[in-house]
Amino acid sequence: LCCSCCQCHQPISGRIPPDHMPLPGLIEVVPLSGEQLEQFKQKKAQIVIPGSKSITNRAFVLAALGSGTVILKGALWSEDTEAMADCMQRLGIGIEVAPDPAVSANRTITVHGCNGKIPNGGTVESPLELFVANAGTAARFLTAMVCLGNGVYRLSGVPRMHERPQSELIRAVRSLGYQVETPNDKLPAVVHGTGPRPGPVTVSVDDSSQFASALLLSSRIGGWEVSTPEGANPDELPYVEMTRRMVEVFPNEGGEFQVEPDASSASYFHGVNALFPDVVPVDVLACQPPKDSGGTGWQIDAEYPRLTPVAGKAGSNEEGATTTVEVSRKTDLGDSIMTAITLAPLAGSPFAFTNLGVLRKQECERVQALRDELTKCKAQVVETGDTLEVTPVTADTLGDATICTYHDHRMAMCFATLGLVVRGIKLEDPCCVRKTVPSFFQILAAPPPQGLGVEIWELDPATGERVRRLTDPDDLLATK
Repeated sequence: LCCSCCQCHQPISGRIPPDHMPLPGLIEVVPLSGEQLEQFKQKKAQIVIPGSKSITNRAFVLAALGSGTVILKGALWSEDTEAMADCMQRLGIGIEVAPDPAVSANRTITVHGCNGKIPNGGTVESPLELFVANAGTAARFLTAMVCLGNGVYRLSGVPRMHERPQSELIRAVRSLGYQVETPNDKLPAVVHGTGPRPGPVTVSVDDSSQFASALLLSSRIGGWEVSTPEGANPDELPYVEMTRRMVEVFPNEGGEFQVEPDASSASYFHGVNALFPDVVPVDVLACQPPKDSGGTGWQIDAEYPRLTPVAGKAGSNEEGATTTVEVSRKTDLGDSIMTAITLAPLAGSPFAFTNLGVLRKQECERVQALRDELTKCKAQVVETGDTLEVTPVTADTLGDATICTYHDHRMAMCFATLGLVVRGIKLEDPCCVRKTVPSFFQILAAPPPQGLGVEIWELDPATGERVRRLTDPDDLLATK
């Protein structure tokens, strides 16, 4: 079933109509042809990237706790941000959602701040239910935020969210004096909100940087002095630094806040350019450049174009010998490292992707998933500890694989990108891209210059045979 677990408790204005059909459960992405690539030499695709999920959900919390009305422009509208919006509604935060005329996956969202006083709360007998789906940002940020309320709140999600780490955040809020009930320090959890309890709190980010971000977002109202353990390197905490900078500049008393396009999602289209370096088919619009090139530095994945494996290009040392290129999940890239891993088999030199442990605790066990699905594509991948080593091969030796996406949006988008050069890539449950880029397959299939004109086929789930080519944008939008 596509998106069987994508559900929310309350409808909210701006949601995709409920009678809309989802993407088929099995699709094939067809490689770009030589003729298509020649056309891109004359006129590139102009791809507008939807808003950042990470920034949108942080902005929701800051705006909700503020004292004025904030208009979030370019906000992402996807499974994760809808889950956050629904929870905010249930908490009594006023939210208005309007279409974004420029980007179909974005919205203009007006948030009426509660001045730090959350309107709604439940009782011990009947806690206020907050369903976060599989949104790690919503799960972590709301756990800290509802401590500031006056009532009892029960946070829950889909089964995978109940497996994901939460214990260090729960320990941290308990250290501030808040009561949290959970049998295993994960969701579902019942939080007793008792308002601000000022004081210092140190939180480890070994399992997730979202723990520190959650506390920082509510720290102004809570009076919390948030720190990470002594010796923690800021270069290893890019998402925490994003949060600190947002807290500093956010218009708490009201105004407008522009959400940056999502750098992690942009990596797939930068990846297309890396797959076809002699053509460079895509102009990736409006995204922040790497920090050294004048970017804001808010999103670590803005560094992706600098670090992406490039088809046929070898890394070399001062003597000109081919070397293994090392890329770290701690210091170099965030989630876009998955894109780099997926495309690395086509690079001209070996790659070693290190410090991948955090990927094991996200939407799926991503290290194992990447290893298994790339191996299925006949790539040469070795897992050693929290490192994946990838040996280059040629595109004609890869492919003819049905990819399990593990209901993980990034697995689907990574392997769809690989499918633009490797034949026979079939994707199960492509609808999972709804978590962050519902329009992803619309963008791939749209005729240039708005898209890449990629052939995408619905397949018979029993035989794997082609049923029909998907050309109607409505058929390509990831919905429930």
